[in-house]
Amino acid sequence: MPGVSHPYLDLAGMEALRHVRLRPRGEAEGTFAGPHKSHFRGTAVEFADYREYTPGDDIRLVDWKVFARTDRHYVRLYDAERNLLTYIVIDKSGSMEFSGAVRRTPAKLEHACRLAAALAYLVVREGDEVGLSLADTALHAHLPPSASWAQLNRILDSLGRTAASGQTDLAACLEQVFSRIKRRGVLVVFSDFLDVSASFWKRIDLFRRSRFDVILFHVAHPEELELPALNSARFLETEGGRGHFNAEPEAVRAIYRKRLDNFLREIKAGCQARGCDWFLANTGDEPYEFLRRCFLERDF
Repeated sequence: MPGVSHPYLDLAGMEALRHVRLRPRGEAEGTFAGPHKSHFRGTAVEFADYREYTPGDDIRLVDWKVFARTDRHYVRLYDAERNLLTYIVIDKSGSMEFSGAVRRTPAKLEHACRLAAALAYLVVREGDEVGLSLADTALHAHLPPSASWAQLNRILDSLGRTAASGQTDLAACLEQVFSRIKRRGVLVVFSDFLDVSASFWKRIDLFRRSRFDVILFHVAHPEELELPALNSARFLETEGGRGHFNAEPEAVRAIYRKRLDNFLREIKAGCQARGCDWFLANTGDEPYEFLRRCFLERDF
């Protein structure tokens, strides 16, 4: 393995993921032979079915025992194995810049980038293809999937240059991603999902109807999940607006908790209804142990 060095990738810490593999829940679709079961028929080792011989078929695939019984030529079909295609989309809008007012952690975007870098490493390590798109109201730094250590370095460079700013239109960005890809695989989205709407779910449905495996990593800061204990605080609009209000956290805590729970519940329910995986990525958690738990959960 070539040397890989980047602030977003801790190879020593990645030892926690030594035995982790990203396996698609459905059938993979790729460009060359790999370790994942595909919907394509090929000449891998696992028999799938027969079909009648047609001129031009490889004569070596004819099952002569069946011919002896039926006096007809049939070709043996096998489940081909293909490499896995993984498409990573990261929300880089202004709200992803938040790193805490009292308890400081890596910013949500930085945490997402660390998780994405680790995931990209795991994919390339297995000889599979990974691509990257950065999103706000449009796509930035779109890298089509490729399977090489050079591709990993390109992804790391792109992550290292990105900064959170502006508003979000994740639905429009996902539509752009879908229009640029030619083969199905795994779609992985890192976002705080503050702009989730019916149009967002329509785009997720677009991927699911095309038999993509979809994983949503919901990135949140601890202070977003539980308001800090302060006498007073100013709440700011983080995506291009100038709106703000002052309040005592204790005075709004109960209604905030209720709305947050409803928000998380709705997103999780939307994922469950569509057969997607949803994981809450707390910026206060160690990223590699978190990923290990996520993959263990997917394996059950």
